[in-house]
Amino acid sequence: MHKFKRSRPRITHCESDQPPLPTLIDAKIAHNNGTSVAIESTKESLQASKTVPTHSLSEIIEQRTRENGRLRHELAHQQRKQAIELSTLEKVGRLVAELRHTLREHKKLEAVIDHDFGKSGASEEAE
Repeated sequence: MHKFKRSRPRITHCESDQPPLPTLIDAKIAHNNGTSVAIESTKESLQASKTVPTHSLSEIIEQRTRENGRLRHELAHQQRKQAIELSTLEKVGRLVAELRHTLREHKKLEAVIDHDFGKSGASEEAE
């Protein structure tokens, strides 16, 4: 038998000091308002970052306050959804347990009926 040795994965180092060129996937990311290293390192992106106005401290606080309010609202929404999901899960659990119990009882009764049928069939044959 042949034994194959697994080769070690090779880490390739980029020999260039230049950032990577944007690829097709980078274009799709940019189209969806996303970002990547290749996108951020384009001339347009670098130039745009230089011209972005810096906000005052009060503007930053106002933005963060609005964002915190939005996040709190979203959290409350998710907590309400989680509460009804847990309630539903508990109800389903109880129903499953009840259904299992009912099926066990059904099988027991069915076995008793089959047993009784077997007895009556045997007694009729003996006569």
